[in-house]
Amino acid sequence: MRDGADPANDIPVQPDADNYDLHGAVGHLLRRSQQRAVDLFVEEVGEDGPTPRQFAVLLSVHQNPGVSQTDLVRMTGIDRSTLTEILRRLGRRGLIRRERQAEDRRTNALHLTAAGLTAMEGAMEAVERAQERILAPIPAGERGAAMRVLERLAGLDE
Repeated sequence: MRDGADPANDIPVQPDADNYDLHGAVGHLLRRSQQRAVDLFVEEVGEDGPTPRQFAVLLSVHQNPGVSQTDLVRMTGIDRSTLTEILRRLGRRGLIRRERQAEDRRTNALHLTAAGLTAMEGAMEAVERAQERILAPIPAGERGAAMRVLERLAGLDE
């Protein structure tokens, strides 16, 4: 038993570091899976292409022209400070433009530039290859179930 109570005595049991199975820890496995996914993404898209987070931003802005940063945080799951830095970098590269909202001058509406659209579209085939490689260890008949589990763990099944 990792943690909780000893069922025989209802006494709290402390975790045992000597016998703790790191490869059985869900958080560790998720982090390793995420790192593998990023590595495969970069292998396919290339060092000069968008990162996974940059691609998520480019795609989300493309699919939602004029989206606010607040809504983009919700759509992508990227925290506000990280998203601000990603948008700064994409802006410097001429891939995203910000326009102040007329109704709320504190809010930016985000749009892809022509170069941003080209970068996103240019990465699409490589992104699809990366997704296939990420799922390759899972038998085809189990991939739907695996995706549903990932959606639940990510809090997206609501």
